[in-house]
Amino acid sequence: MIEPTCSQRDAASVIFNLPDYHVIDVIDLPLGGRRVIVQADTLGEGCPDCGVVSERVHAWCRQRVKDLPHAGGVEVVVVKPRLVCAERACPRRTFTQTTSEVPLRARCTSRLRRGLLEAVIDHGRPVAGVAAGFGGAWWTAQKTVNAAVVVLPDVDDLHVRHLGIDEHRYRRVRWFRDPDTSAWRRVEPWMTTLVNTASGQVLGVVDGRNSAAVEGWLNARSQAWRDRIAVVAIDPSAAFKKAITASLEPVRIAFCEGGTRAGTVTRRRDPRVDRPGKRRQVSPLRLCHWPDCVAHGFAH
Repeated sequence: MIEPTCSQRDAASVIFNLPDYHVIDVIDLPLGGRRVIVQADTLGEGCPDCGVVSERVHAWCRQRVKDLPHAGGVEVVVVKPRLVCAERACPRRTFTQTTSEVPLRARCTSRLRRGLLEAVIDHGRPVAGVAAGFGGAWWTAQKTVNAAVVVLPDVDDLHVRHLGIDEHRYRRVRWFRDPDTSAWRRVEPWMTTLVNTASGQVLGVVDGRNSAAVEGWLNARSQAWRDRIAVVAIDPSAAFKKAITASLEPVRIAFCEGGTRAGTVTRRRDPRVDRPGKRRQVSPLRLCHWPDCVAHGFAH
């Protein structure tokens, strides 16, 4: 028996390449551009309330979504079925088909959001320019970036060579009463953020700014992950240096302070500089910006 070895999809679906969808029609628009009409490869789907799979179609509807530009303007229309729930006891009578590329109430495809996010985060382009280049709205691109910021990545799968550690105070000191012991406890106002300084991606956030918190986060990573770290950029903090020395030895530590402007190397004024006989030489490394530390090889 001879079986075809090529793709089973039609040529239009292969070129458009929207996962889980096939092209059913393409129309040239009078004012330029094209309208691509797609439909999901499968019909059956589980009810979002009870989970019972149904293939009974109540009605067909069309939804217009934004997608990646393909050699000009493209208007994508998704033909989706409204299915009838097969479970009689389920309060939901009908529901609309959803996929990973076109979630519920989505106004654009998931691959367009991934493209927006990659252009902003990986390539450092401004949000307004990325939105204009992809033919979308500014708030769509900004909402995509905001949603990705609060989601921490799987750190163990990332190859990080330049690590940055800095503390942040995100609130005032507050106290709360422990419901078990009725004792007053202090809410920690400080947190420590660990980032990949090569891309600016946040890797982790820990409570406090002591060495135990940072060392605990570093020790949770594998030995191979820690061995890849070449440079760690921190501000002059004995707690951070202690954690790095204990967990990442040997590694180059670049002292910097984020409040200074990039490309400047300045001296810190010692509070005892005006006292005779108390002048102390302070290295300019203490206030340099971290990219300059890495670029010029400043390390401690």
